[in-house]
Amino acid sequence: MKSSTIIGGSSKHHKRNAADFYATPSECTFALLHHFGWLFQGLTIWEPACGDGAISKVLESRGFNTVSTDLYNRGYGVSGMDFLNDKGSCESIITNPPFNLAEQFIERAAQKKIPFAMLLKATYWHAAKRTELFHRTMPLAVIAMAWRPAMSPERGKSGTMDFIWTVWDSKPSNGIQYILADKPLN
Repeated sequence: MKSSTIIGGSSKHHKRNAADFYATPSECTFALLHHFGWLFQGLTIWEPACGDGAISKVLESRGFNTVSTDLYNRGYGVSGMDFLNDKGSCESIITNPPFNLAEQFIERAAQKKIPFAMLLKATYWHAAKRTELFHRTMPLAVIAMAWRPAMSPERGKSGTMDFIWTVWDSKPSNGIQYILADKPLN
């Protein structure tokens, strides 16, 4: 099996999903809420890359007030909203950004000085070019999922890649928590 098939890239059998869209399995959002739901309690949460509503639906089922937008129309939320160029305000953000735009999403969210969480590839922070971003924004926590979520079910029921949530508070943290999350039963 080629590595491009494993990590969700294109291969002779599968093309890369358009606009880097990979729906977030519900257990990922449940894991975030289990550890950091308190950080978002009472705040309206903006999901700016809502896609088909996977994250938003879990948040709403747990009673969170959620605003769901996306640049593209995937049948959920308000389409045509470009998070990277939006000048509006919000109280918090939870999203699974397109991987090729993750750095810009982190930069944009950090500028707002609000709590936010981004679902990222587990190796996201392992790149030297992202070291400065990590130290400048100083996350509150990294939640490593002790399972591989099936982000591309069309490629098989088993996940092939590791993911983390990186969580920021409204100001840079002095110490970063590293949490190993078990797969929630919902």
